[in-house]
Amino acid sequence: MAITKFIPEVWAANLLGVLDKSLVFGSDLVTNRDYEGDITAFGDTVHITSIADPTISAYTKDTNLSDPQALTDDEQLLSIDQANSFNFQIDDIDKAQVRSDGSLMQEATRRAGFGLRDSADQRIANQMALSAGNALGVIDATTATNVYDLLIVPASVALDEANVPEELRWLILSPSAYGKLQLDSRFIKANESGTRALQNGIVGEAAGFQILKSNNAFQSNRAIAAVTTANGAKTYTAAAGTFSQGDVGLAVTGTGVGASSVIESVNATGSVATGTVNSSASAAVTVTLAGGGQLAYAGSSIATSYAQQILELEAYRPEKRFADALKGLHVHGEKVVRAAALAVASVKTAA
Repeated sequence: MAITKFIPEVWAANLLGVLDKSLVFGSDLVTNRDYEGDITAFGDTVHITSIADPTISAYTKDTNLSDPQALTDDEQLLSIDQANSFNFQIDDIDKAQVRSDGSLMQEATRRAGFGLRDSADQRIANQMALSAGNALGVIDATTATNVYDLLIVPASVALDEANVPEELRWLILSPSAYGKLQLDSRFIKANESGTRALQNGIVGEAAGFQILKSNNAFQSNRAIAAVTTANGAKTYTAAAGTFSQGDVGLAVTGTGVGASSVIESVNATGSVATGTVNSSASAAVTVTLAGGGQLAYAGSSIATSYAQQILELEAYRPEKRFADALKGLHVHGEKVVRAAALAVASVKTAA
């Protein structure tokens, strides 16, 4: 049985619809899509131009204004450098055994959309953790009220101090951290009478944040290989992107690493973390970061730009099979453009 009802534009739109409905980190609430229409191919680069703020001066009556200020601009690049594909087939015999042969293809396509969602969401989560301008450290949420007191309130203050608009704020928690928040009567009372429809992982509100839940929050407790220590120095050096701002406050151990050292800061590229205690040897070692958990993210949609497209979607009959097949190419890119509008913390939920 040949494919007879395949319209690429419609199927691509449906697949993007699945992606948009299921994304959390890549949702319209969490990121902005201001430059999505500029994508035409994998490898595209979108130039994001910003301009300096004009100087505000006091005005004196009957006095000439100063000469016009020459405003400077700045440019950031949003690279469409991520590409993921799928390619599956459904045998004609399998189709013959279901009441509606089209339902198998639709379900498989939907599940492909969820797979693409997870890949994109994890990438965005990692980029946010790397580039966040506010590192809140480790939050001990083994006491349930600490999620509100030590995470939500400090995150709100950090965004206030960065002049982030209140109406655009969100907070993403792992399921375990959200579970702790549900034990806080303040959160329960604030949401028990709410009528807002829950979608894209939204599970409530607190302190001006839309609360979302995601399994794709980055796990900060981990072992990292090929980290270079320096005798008498507090730095740990590795490949770019190895460390993130979510590592601040974690305990670090390893051969030659100073006893009781804690990550104090991470550079912008994630290649250098600085601890609190000097190392006793210069070597390439495996270090272990511990004492935290999955990250919590707080911010605004103005912080991160995200763009995606289904560039290719093709239905076909494999030459050597009696089957319908579908293959597709999803490309995307993400860029933190306002780091001050993002905060991350490592949330410890188990003793």
